Amino acid sequence: MKLSEKTTRAIEAIRPLLSGSQRALLTVHRDPDMDAIGSALAWAEVLRHFGVQVDVWAADPLDEYLMVLPGAHDVISILDLTLPYDAVWILDSASFERVRHSEQLLPLQGRIPFINIDHHADNTLFGDHLMVQTVSSVGEFLYWIIQYLGVPITLEMATCLYAAICFDTGRFLYSNTEASTFQAAAGLVACGVDPGRLGVLLFESMPVVAFYVLQLALSRMVVDSKLGLVYTSLPKEAPEEVIKVVDFIRQIREAQVIVVFREQANGSVRVNLRSKGDTIVNTIAHQFGGGGHPKAAGVMMDGPLDYAITQVIEVVRATLGGR
Repeated sequence: MKLSEKTTRAIEAIRPLLSGSQRALLTVHRDPDMDAIGSALAWAEVLRHFGVQVDVWAADPLDEYLMVLPGAHDVISILDLTLPYDAVWILDSASFERVRHSEQLLPLQGRIPFINIDHHADNTLFGDHLMVQTVSSVGEFLYWIIQYLGVPITLEMATCLYAAICFDTGRFLYSNTEASTFQAAAGLVACGVDPGRLGVLLFESMPVVAFYVLQLALSRMVVDSKLGLVYTSLPKEAPEEVIKVVDFIRQIREAQVIVVFREQANGSVRVNLRSKGDTIVNTIAHQFGGGGHPKAAGVMMDGPLDYAITQVIEVVRATLGGR
């Protein structure tokens, strides 16, 4: 992949941080996924290569499936600003506000540099240094940045980056997969990643409860074949799903736009939107204060669940040409 001129300029601008930083804080978007955590753990190892002490912070508890990543158990959930951080790196977050408890970082703004590394097209370009380029995943983006820097990729770094790429490309099935994505994956395999073994750990080691959640989601599924719309919902009583329901039901032939509503313990509703066709779903998410990619977006809404479903599905139907 060709890094943009803006990206290479940004890399050159942050070189002094790489060689001169003593202690850095890395964080990611709320409800972090495999791309966010995998990328953060890999980048933490890059910083350690330069002698930087690193803390990776995620205020939300990590889902069980993320714990297969090397270093995931070391991610902290409580921020201690008495520590002498001299840089804050924010990965895979389209906006500063997408970081859970981002307000805790405000005392550091203006005192130390904030570096924004992201691949979302709707990134708000926050921070003092920007490495933002549209690519399949932050995992792939970091692979090419690391190649540019000439930093050796350890097996632990390669594992985290490969998992990040696999997750955000849907195992190389989504339309964001390009030739450079396979080139990056091949490079990581050359670093020692075993795709078969890692694939089993990531995608074929689900607990039985995950399938009960999937069964519940399928029982509540609505299919509008005429519009190509499929959606479902999970109440807050349902166990937290490990299988990504939205990625499972997108396999339905008629599904062109897929929406999954997940009620949270506090009554708010997490909405995941996917598109297999020409429909741009991040514009739908924007209407409710969310964001994401053109074909994969999300939003957190106020409840109750039925209200959120009504509001979002009305907009989706209008977008698809029917009400």
